[in-house]
Amino acid sequence: MFGYVRVDKGELKVREFEAYRGMYCSLCRALSKRYGVLSRLILSYDATFLAIVRFSQAQILPSFRPGRCPFNPAKRCSYCTNGEEAFDFVCAAAVLMFYYKVRDDLSDEGFFRRLLMLLLLPVAALWRKKAKKRFSNVDVLLGQAMAAQAAAEKEGVASFDKAAHACADALGKLFAFETDDENRALYRFGYAVGRWVYLADAVDDLKKDLRRGRYNVFACSFALTDATLSEPQKNAILETLNASIGLALDSFDQTNCKIMTPIIENILTGGLSQTTARLLKGDETDERSL
Repeated sequence: MFGYVRVDKGELKVREFEAYRGMYCSLCRALSKRYGVLSRLILSYDATFLAIVRFSQAQILPSFRPGRCPFNPAKRCSYCTNGEEAFDFVCAAAVLMFYYKVRDDLSDEGFFRRLLMLLLLPVAALWRKKAKKRFSNVDVLLGQAMAAQAAAEKEGVASFDKAAHACADALGKLFAFETDDENRALYRFGYAVGRWVYLADAVDDLKKDLRRGRYNVFACSFALTDATLSEPQKNAILETLNASIGLALDSFDQTNCKIMTPIIENILTGGLSQTTARLLKGDETDERSL
């Protein structure tokens, strides 16, 4: 995942933000516990969101205890004492996504980026091997999604919907993984968020993709030769991103998610819109931790 799915901190109550930060820190610790200390480096806001949705869908009320960050002992953290199965799933999904991202970058990126990916590949492959032992279906799902995405990009599709489908479908299936009666609503919810993430990433990468001659759905759709977007083009992008947010909100309302719903709603109504505005302004993404 890409790090775009964030909270609107200013609109959260203090206890809600503390719960969000507790989930973020707990996922960091869970990754280290399951896949080693280096796996902390792939921690993202998107994976934290998946963890929160997983807890909410399973109606697990997180219980926190105070602790300290192992890398900054002066920083106080809260760690979740329950929901181990949810963390198992999210950690596996995170490392598997990282593995396929490394594989994808080996074919897409420049020389130095490919060199870095070659160095990371053995570690990513080791994490993947461990994750597959319990979540082989997730590995198959993500592998198929990457293949479908590559085929769409090779075809050079100009449709926003077609370009985003593989990513959206994969996230929809992750949201609904091993659920029962509400899986269709959860799938639609995840699909909408996945569509937004793919298109947001395309906006963020537009300048770089054009410079390197790589596929970008907006470059194809608007026949761009440089990354300067006209106001009508920006409005078209804003409209399609907002449509995804609207679908996510409607679908979320149809799920049985009952836990941490103010945090989820804050991300959908505020966080995604803030990220959309920042990307369309051309601001650099901010990857600082909480």
